[in-house]
Amino acid sequence: MEYQALYRAFRPQSFKDVVGQKHITQTLKNAIIRGKESHAYLFSGPRGTGKTSIAKIFAKAVNCPNNEDGEPDNECPICKSITNGSSNDVIEIDAASNNGVDEIRNIREKVKYAPNEAKFKVYIIDEVHMLTTGAFNALLKTLEEPPSHAIFILATTEPHKIPATIISRTQRFDFKAIEKEDIVERLKYVAEAENIEYEIEALEYIARAAEGGMRDSLSILDQVVAYSGEIVTLDDAVMITGGIKFEELNDFMALIANLETREAFIKYHQFIDEGKDPVRLIHELVYYLRDTILYKEEKYALYNIEDSTLYRMIDILNDAMVMMRFSINVSVHLEIVIVKMIEALKEKTVNSSNEEIESLKIEIRKLQDKIQNGVVREKQPEKKIHRKKPYSLEKIKEVLDKANHEDINKLVAEWPNICQKVEAQGKSSLRALLQGSKPIAASETKVLIGFEKDVHSELINQDNSKTEELEKLIHSVIGKKVKVVGVPEDSWQQVRQQYVDSLKNSQQEKVEEVKSSEKAKELFDSSIIEIKDESD
Repeated sequence: MEYQALYRAFRPQSFKDVVGQKHITQTLKNAIIRGKESHAYLFSGPRGTGKTSIAKIFAKAVNCPNNEDGEPDNECPICKSITNGSSNDVIEIDAASNNGVDEIRNIREKVKYAPNEAKFKVYIIDEVHMLTTGAFNALLKTLEEPPSHAIFILATTEPHKIPATIISRTQRFDFKAIEKEDIVERLKYVAEAENIEYEIEALEYIARAAEGGMRDSLSILDQVVAYSGEIVTLDDAVMITGGIKFEELNDFMALIANLETREAFIKYHQFIDEGKDPVRLIHELVYYLRDTILYKEEKYALYNIEDSTLYRMIDILNDAMVMMRFSINVSVHLEIVIVKMIEALKEKTVNSSNEEIESLKIEIRKLQDKIQNGVVREKQPEKKIHRKKPYSLEKIKEVLDKANHEDINKLVAEWPNICQKVEAQGKSSLRALLQGSKPIAASETKVLIGFEKDVHSELINQDNSKTEELEKLIHSVIGKKVKVVGVPEDSWQQVRQQYVDSLKNSQQEKVEEVKSSEKAKELFDSSIIEIKDESD
């Protein structure tokens, strides 16, 4: 006997074999037991969830002379003829290819004739939403005045495309996506019946990949069996479906969590080069984020991210899924998704920092209130606090002493490129640091950067890691190794005047004083430099 695909070989032949649709099978069985069958039914729901299978089981059950508790016996001639498709009283029509008025008129002509052997003539019209408007109108007439021996079962995956006049003349049953656990149990039954060895993780992965469709899960299992031969493994299931193993997906999401845009792009294109499907990857990411929200275990790269941010990332993925349906180049959409997810995490980081700062401010105010109200009982020895300046005049002087126009002009021209490179590499903290910054002076070996905020200047002068990070970026753009020195913009006028004064004071003679004036004019705008004689 020739090989039969698993989804055909294990197609349910009775209501008790149907997986995951008990709310429908029980209702239909009760109707058969009580003799209260309707003349028309509408079965709607996702693909592969049992619509046409239940339609054929129902056709057998209403016509089986030996049915028991609403179940067909599958042994009588009528049941066997319906099962193998040879019955003249059960007519299956594919509306996708027979969607015209003539086909429906042909049904209207023949429906009035009594069944040959069975009690009822059953018409199963699959993908009924594909009928034309004229065909629906022709069908409507039959549904309005059906003969007592005819039953219509309309099956569709898109009920919203069916006219309300048709729906109102049917009993509607909405099929649901089958639960993963139910699919796994059925796959285990099929595998054991076929003497197929398996890893339970592989069956669970197949069940998830099928997205609620029993037929799809059996088709995937069939493919994996054909590929693996001896045992169905998780690796084989992942490979056949074009999916991604958890470990690889977790590594990818770790790059997202660390805001490493470039590395995430490289990893994504590695997936594509390995033949992974971008649409499948989107689905895998949604499942990953869902599991992260549910379990919050440390093995998930984003386990410490708030649920609100994770929900936003899921929305980003869902929007991309919709856009990818109408796109030619789906790969680009996933690249955009990577950037959007990282931006969502960046916003969260900034908000968290602001919250921490506000919290610290509140704590400081509380302490100040306690001190003012005399809560601090022991008098502490007074200590004069000298706040460290956010800049070093000595280091600034080292830059200015050897500053020249050529180097500062080159740096000013390349500064937007440096900031853009920081953005491209996903260095969020450095990007925030450079916000509103600009080069002020430069020499062969040193650069003076003006910062909008004192704290940014202080950080660049004291945090060696941040300073080295910026110095490497500057070197990669201008091709020259330099040391970075920071100064707050609101202190720059004062610092500049201090430098000019130091030049004046270091000169003892008038000639030298003139030279210092020329030096100051060379470094700064001559229109704002004025050296006055002390005797004036």
